[in-house]
Amino acid sequence: MPRDIQDILHFRSDISPFLVHLTRDGDGVDNSSAKAKLERIIRDRKLIPGEREISDVRFGGTTSNMSAPDRKKYFGAVCFTETPLNEVHCLLEINGRGIDLSPYGLVFVKEALRKKGVCPVCYINNERKDMDGVFKALFSLTDSLPDDAAKLLPLFAVFGQKIQAPGVPTRPEGTIDFVWEREWRYPSVCGDLAFSDADVFVGLCPHDEINDFEGRFPGIGFIDPQRNMKWYATKLIGARQRFGLKFSVV
Repeated sequence: MPRDIQDILHFRSDISPFLVHLTRDGDGVDNSSAKAKLERIIRDRKLIPGEREISDVRFGGTTSNMSAPDRKKYFGAVCFTETPLNEVHCLLEINGRGIDLSPYGLVFVKEALRKKGVCPVCYINNERKDMDGVFKALFSLTDSLPDDAAKLLPLFAVFGQKIQAPGVPTRPEGTIDFVWEREWRYPSVCGDLAFSDADVFVGLCPHDEINDFEGRFPGIGFIDPQRNMKWYATKLIGARQRFGLKFSVV
C-alpha cells in the first residue's frame, strides 16, 4: 500500500523539523559576545542581517566599486542550519574555521521559517574548476535584474575548488566544503526576520546558564547543545507536544 510522504518523514531522523540559528563572538563589525547577541535577539524578537558578505557569488565579479549597502543587499543573509538537534555540537569548536560558532542560539520550527521566506542554500560543485563562468553569470544579474538578484544571489555557495574571480591571475589555494552544514538563508533584502515565541522550539546555551536564561525569558525553554539530548528528554518531549510535532525531534 503506497505511503504518504509526510508519514515517511515522521520517521526520518536525518531530516530535522528545525532550523537552528547560532550566534558567535565579535567579528570586527559587531563586537558583542555570542551571549549578548542571543539576549538581544530574544528581547527584540527579530534576527537582523549582518554586514558580512555570505554568498559566494561575490567572487563572480568585482565588488570594490559597489557600495556597502549594495554588497549587503546582494550577498548578505541571516543564516541557519538544518543539522539535526542532537548533532548541533558538531558545528562548534572546529579548528581552522573562519566563523567560530558558539553554543548560544535558537532552534526554530522549520515550517514557520519556510513561511517567512527562509530558503535552503544552493550548493554548486566546483571540483572540476568549471563553474567560474556560472558565478560570473550570476554576478551579472546585479546589473541586468537587480531586484531579482537581491532575492536569489544570497542563496548560493560553492564546494570543491574555490572560484577564480575575473581579473585574478590565479585560483585561490585550497578547497572549500560546507555542504554538511545544510545551510538555509534569509536574504538581507527581505529585511529583519521577526519571530514570536510560537516559532521557537527551544533556546540554546551552556548548561550552567539555563536557569538564568529561562528566568529572564520565560517563554522559551533552553538546552545545552553540547550535552547528550537525553539530559533534556522531558523538556524536549514537552516542547514537541506543545507544538504538536509528529516528527522525531532528535
